[in-house]
Amino acid sequence: MEKKGLTVRAKYTLGGIVFGLSFPIFSQFMDCWLNGLEFSLESIVSIHQNNVIHFVVDTAPLVLGLAGFLLGVTHQKKNDINQRLSGINNSLDTLTYKITHDLRGPALNIKNLSELLNSSSLAEAKKEEVIVKIHESVNTWLQTFEDFMSLLQHEKSGDLEKKECSLEETIEHLKQVLALEIEKSSVEIKTDFSQISSVYASEMYLNSILKNLMTNAIKYAHPDRSPEITISAVPIGKQVQLVFSDNGSGIDLKAHGDKLFTLFERFSDNSKISGSGVGLYLVKEQVEKNDGTIEVYSNPNEGTIFTILLPISS
Repeated sequence: MEKKGLTVRAKYTLGGIVFGLSFPIFSQFMDCWLNGLEFSLESIVSIHQNNVIHFVVDTAPLVLGLAGFLLGVTHQKKNDINQRLSGINNSLDTLTYKITHDLRGPALNIKNLSELLNSSSLAEAKKEEVIVKIHESVNTWLQTFEDFMSLLQHEKSGDLEKKECSLEETIEHLKQVLALEIEKSSVEIKTDFSQISSVYASEMYLNSILKNLMTNAIKYAHPDRSPEITISAVPIGKQVQLVFSDNGSGIDLKAHGDKLFTLFERFSDNSKISGSGVGLYLVKEQVEKNDGTIEVYSNPNEGTIFTILLPISS
């Protein structure tokens, strides 16, 4: 997990505080030397009692340093908020375009197919084919809608409450949520949480992270083998290494690695697989909001491994 260090502004203002703390000591020493007194507590008290202005001179650097530090931190927080708002606005602009394009397309397709289905000239043998295409378009529309709703929910969520989350309970909950997809794909899900069974995270985000990875593993299963998902966890220092692997179609990281977690990017040439390029973007965003990191290892036709590091505790 990458720790966030102090900003340049904070470093300079912190240096001001250090100077403010050391300056009074140096000042006391000089006062005693100039007055021919031994450097001691009694001498310092005597000098300040005789000349009150020494209080102001000695404490001014510390007060100014503290004030500068507080102003710097406040300014940095405002910058962070402005950057986040700017990012949200950019995402919403892109989202507006994608909604217009990605939701309008399937809706128009459904409309046209429905009109074709009602056409008296359509042969009976073709009607079943049209119904299948309508069903596919409806699924695409619903999947795209759900992706966009997840994105909007993520953008407005901000910082969520974090707590100790059971990995076993999370997986069992997702098995119920994805019961239909799991049954239709006949995917086998194996877990190993014998070394560590929980992480410190937002429960909502943890569910979303694992749901997106499980959904992708099912969606991009290899056509020539039964789909398998393996999820394990091991402690590494103060972190949990969560390893999520599948035996699916894999990803060509040489071609797509730099765009893997980019919003609205897709990496499958199969037009029958619905998706809007939101899932992996959300996974990375939510892992990082949980103070974690994520890495991916994959080759075409060899499956994919996601390695996630999350805190064990607060």
